[in-house]
Amino acid sequence: MQRRILVVDDEPAVRFGLRHFFEANGVEVVEAQTCREARELFRGYRPDLVLLDYRLADGTAMDVLPEMRALDPSVPVLVLTAHVSIDAAIQVIKQGAEHFLPKPVELPTLWVMVERLLEAQQTRRQQQALAASRTEELNPFLGSSRAIRELEATTRRVLDSDSPVLIQGETGSGKGVLARWLHLNGPRGGGPLVQLNCAGLLPQFLETELFGHERGAFTSAVSRKQGLLEVAHRGTVFLDEIGDMDLQVQPKLLKVLEEKRFRRLGEVEDRSVDVRLIAATHQDLAEFVRTHRFRCDLYFRISTLPLHLPALRERPEDIPVIARDLLARLSRELGRPGLELTPQAEAALRAYPWPGNLRELRNVLERAVLLSSTSTLRLDDLRFNHAMVRALSASPPESKEPVSEATELDLTLQEVERRHIERVLAAERGHVERAARRLGIPRSSLYQKLKSLGLSSKV
Repeated sequence: MQRRILVVDDEPAVRFGLRHFFEANGVEVVEAQTCREARELFRGYRPDLVLLDYRLADGTAMDVLPEMRALDPSVPVLVLTAHVSIDAAIQVIKQGAEHFLPKPVELPTLWVMVERLLEAQQTRRQQQALAASRTEELNPFLGSSRAIRELEATTRRVLDSDSPVLIQGETGSGKGVLARWLHLNGPRGGGPLVQLNCAGLLPQFLETELFGHERGAFTSAVSRKQGLLEVAHRGTVFLDEIGDMDLQVQPKLLKVLEEKRFRRLGEVEDRSVDVRLIAATHQDLAEFVRTHRFRCDLYFRISTLPLHLPALRERPEDIPVIARDLLARLSRELGRPGLELTPQAEAALRAYPWPGNLRELRNVLERAVLLSSTSTLRLDDLRFNHAMVRALSASPPESKEPVSEATELDLTLQEVERRHIERVLAAERGHVERAARRLGIPRSSLYQKLKSLGLSSKV
C-alpha cells in the first residue's frame, strides 16, 4: 500500500528534488507552496507524513502546525528551515513537530528518518485499531455447524488478497460483521474502514458520497467535499446492498476497481486511490444482470471472491452459542452482567426459525434483558413473532390423542414441538417438503429436527 507525503515549500526546485527522490523510493508526493494550500491538502489527502518549510509566503510553520495536530495527531511533521534558530526549534517541537532540520538536508539521512517514522506510525495505527475493535466486535464464525466452518475456511483463504469480495446472505445475517472482520484481520487492518449503504440513495447523492465534489459542481455544492473513497485510501470500502446501486454510478465504480483512479464531480483531473472493496447484498445479482438491472462487467469484477452467509435457521445448532455470546455483551452494555438463559429458553431460541436472522435474535434478547427482573432469562421473557409461535405450539383440532390444557402446559417446548411435527407429518402423509412448507421452515431444517428428535418421516 503506497504511502503519501505532503511536501510544503515555496521553492519549486526544493519541491521538485524531494518529489523525485521520494517517488523513486515508492512514496506518493503531494505538493503545497503556501500555508493555505497546506491546510487544504492536509484535510483532503490526510498524508502519512508532512515535510514543512518553516517560512512560507503567507506565514510560518507555527501557523499550520496546531491545526494539523488537531486534525490528526498521528501524522508526523518534520520542519525544515534555512534559517536555524534555537527558539524557533523549541517552539515547533512544543507544537508537536517530530524534528527541526536545517537546510540543505542530506537526502539519504532524511530518508532513514522518514522511513522510520512511517513504519512506526503504521504499526501504531494497526495496534490501536485492533485493540479498539477486538473487544467489541462480534465473531462471525461462532458455532460448530458445517456451514459456518466452511465459511470460515473460505474467508481465511481470501483474507490476504486485495481482490474484491462479495458477501451474499439474507437481511440481518451478519454481512456487515463479516466485512468488518475481513478488514480488521487483513493487511489493511490499520487503515480506515468506510461503510456506505447503497439502498435508497439517488444517483447524485450516491456519486457525491463515493467520489466527492468540487465547489460549484451543482447548485447546492457550496464547498468542496471529500468522497468516501479518498477517506478510505489504503483501507477498505464496504458497500452494503450494492444491488441497489444506480446504473449510472456503476461504471465509475468499475473504473476505480480496474484503474484505481476516479474523478470528483466538477473536477477535470483524475485522482489515484488505493482501496479494497467489500460488497454485500441479499439479492440475486446474477438475476439482476440477466434483467439488465446490474452491469455484467461490474458483477464479474466484484464477485471474484464470493462468500455466502448461511441463514440462522439453516444452522440451528449454532443458535445457543450465538445467543449466549450476544447475551453476555448485551448484559454488560445494559448494566446487568451475569444474565443467563434457562434450558427452556435456549430450546425456544433454537426452535424458532428466525426470519430476521442475527438482527432479530439480538432484538429479542435485548428486549428480554431490559424487561426481565431476574438473574435468568426464562421462556416467558422472550417475545417472538406471534405467527411463528403459533406455528410451533398450536394444537390442530383433528388430533387423535387430545391432551388436557393442564397436561399441555406441563410439557416442555421440545415435547410440544415434537408432537406438532408429528401431527403435521401425519396430515401431509409423511411428505417432508409439504410438511416443511406448512411449518414455515426449510426442508433441510426439518430433516435436522427429525434426526435430533428421533422421528421418522414415515407415517
